[in-house]
Amino acid sequence: MTTWLSKFFILLFFLLPLGLTTGCATLPGSNASLVSDKILANEDEIMLWQKSEEEQRVLESTGLIYPHPELEDYLNMIIAKLQPQSMPADLKIRVKVIKNVYLNAFAYPNGMIYIHTGLLARMDNEAQLAAVLAHEMIHCIRRHALRAFRRYKDQPAFLRVVEHTLSKTKGLQDIARFMAISGAMAAISGYTRELEAEADRVGMEVMAAAGYDPREALSLFDHMITEIEQEGLEEPFFFGSHPKVRQRIENLQNLSASGYINREPRIKNSEIFLTKLAKLFLDNAGLDIRQGHFQAARRGVEKYLRINPDDTRAYFMLGEIYRQRGQPDDAQKAIKFYNQAIFLDPTYADPHKAIGLIHYKKGHRALAKKYFELCLQLSPDSLDKAYIQAYLKQCAQSGEG
Repeated sequence: MTTWLSKFFILLFFLLPLGLTTGCATLPGSNASLVSDKILANEDEIMLWQKSEEEQRVLESTGLIYPHPELEDYLNMIIAKLQPQSMPADLKIRVKVIKNVYLNAFAYPNGMIYIHTGLLARMDNEAQLAAVLAHEMIHCIRRHALRAFRRYKDQPAFLRVVEHTLSKTKGLQDIARFMAISGAMAAISGYTRELEAEADRVGMEVMAAAGYDPREALSLFDHMITEIEQEGLEEPFFFGSHPKVRQRIENLQNLSASGYINREPRIKNSEIFLTKLAKLFLDNAGLDIRQGHFQAARRGVEKYLRINPDDTRAYFMLGEIYRQRGQPDDAQKAIKFYNQAIFLDPTYADPHKAIGLIHYKKGHRALAKKYFELCLQLSPDSLDKAYIQAYLKQCAQSGEG
């Protein structure tokens, strides 16, 4: 029987031009030629732009876009700072955020960049964000989508590589399922190593020209390596034909000879970055918990607490991380954070339910009953009411309390 995935790749064979995208920018004074003001000068590029717009309309109707206008304004402010004075008049670079824990960013040839919440949540400062946005902007300005489209002659072989990437990465399968008719290739394919190396090199030049510390590009890749080792991920971002992360790190280290990395430290804007992304850190931590990425979730919550140290929901989520991880002593740690959430807001029902679940699992039915009842008293119309009542019934049948 034909699966959704096989149907998806049959469709992708015909939609291949739609997805050969990923994003970036250029340095003022660079020797490389920029796109002319008449950017849509040939039929191939006209077709790529038209299909890009069609795909974006579908993508933005799926509910995958992270709704945070203030954050979008901040991202687009950074993009504006990175753009060269010689920017093609017909190319407008814009940025939006996708709700997904996987460490990815991609862009369409018409200048629309999408960056995942998961990648943003792993960053520490604005300079690291500028590194990714600069890389993506270069792909757009250097017309890498058009160049890649003309280079991929053996399309079936290329699609087999992409199918293998999808089959081993659940998060990408989920995106592909949503975008099956709108070109998931944009999110999971990539460019040749030559084009990626060009995007890394010129992107670093763009960072330096805008005043950012280019060494933070290497720091970000160090984070990627940590994620791979701690969470057992396949490739953190730039999937498909992109070089592996360690190879990308080596390429960036080699760029130090150009003098960009060896300059005095420049802009990082750590506190501004943390403030602007605080809500995203907490929201993405919830996504990480559902994926079982507990260490990443904890780091995200801890970043949020640096900005909002008395947030009840944050302590509840720390409790959820330890309760759901379930390692030795995790129940005790979870209860500690749940109690902190209750201390900050005694009317918050969810921590009471969670503590009840811990005691129920340990066989402490009287204690479990106490916390379940408190939860229902605080939230009598809870969506979990029937679920909690079922536990209370089991506690009553046990004969305790």
